[in-house]
Amino acid sequence: MAEPRTEVPAEAPADSAGAAIPISRKGKTWLMQSVGAGLLIAGWAYFALPHFGSAQFFLDTLVFCSFGAYAFMAAYNARSETVALEKKLRYSLIRRNMELESMTTRDDLTHLFSRRHLFDRFERELQTAKASGRALSILVIDLNGMEQVNASHGYQVGDKVLAAFGRFLADHARGSDVLARIDGDEFAVLMPGADEGAATAAVTRLLTALDRADPFQENDISLHLTASIGRCGYPWGAASVDEIMRTTRKSMSTQKREQNALVAAAGSTKPDGDGG
Repeated sequence: MAEPRTEVPAEAPADSAGAAIPISRKGKTWLMQSVGAGLLIAGWAYFALPHFGSAQFFLDTLVFCSFGAYAFMAAYNARSETVALEKKLRYSLIRRNMELESMTTRDDLTHLFSRRHLFDRFERELQTAKASGRALSILVIDLNGMEQVNASHGYQVGDKVLAAFGRFLADHARGSDVLARIDGDEFAVLMPGADEGAATAAVTRLLTALDRADPFQENDISLHLTASIGRCGYPWGAASVDEIMRTTRKSMSTQKREQNALVAAAGSTKPDGDGG
């Protein structure tokens, strides 16, 4: 018994491929205009030519010319309005996409970069530093006493303190620095091209500026802000993002312990009141 044969559709010839190509928008517009003009001429020939040489011929010709001019102007205005609307929609879409991108890369409270954006940028900058032989540094800043601020004055005041510190960082950073809020009261400054000396100088500059800054004021609340700052970088500290961040946090914790020890020592050496 003969096996059934499966019919394989023959490939379309190369010449038929062009028939499947969609007509462009400009081509469709030209085609519609040609069809409209053809119908207008056909109508004029049908109604006006039989009366050639008479007043009716000139009257019909005038009517068809007026109709054609009106149709042309209407089509032109419609096209202009369509183009203007397309531009407006395209601009709105671009602006919306930029807003969505900003929402994913910016911290809502401080308007600094988000944690995710910082580490994405950190990875790219580290690869660039390794390829070019340049240095790279990062500072991690912990704003001291925020738990007490939130407990004593509420989270609204705490949020305003964080926002104010974000503005302080923006005012005292280099133009090439990448500023981010990476946790509740933790900030980071990514410094492309900065070696160990530049990172150390940046820590000193920020701590000095913060110490000299005006206290945070909110109604009858006055707070003097302090911070602990850790630093590390490539190639002088570590060679990967995880190692650099681990060393930076260790450096920050060491500075925080030293600050606490200084505060405790200052409190214990206050002179006692003279009872005599």
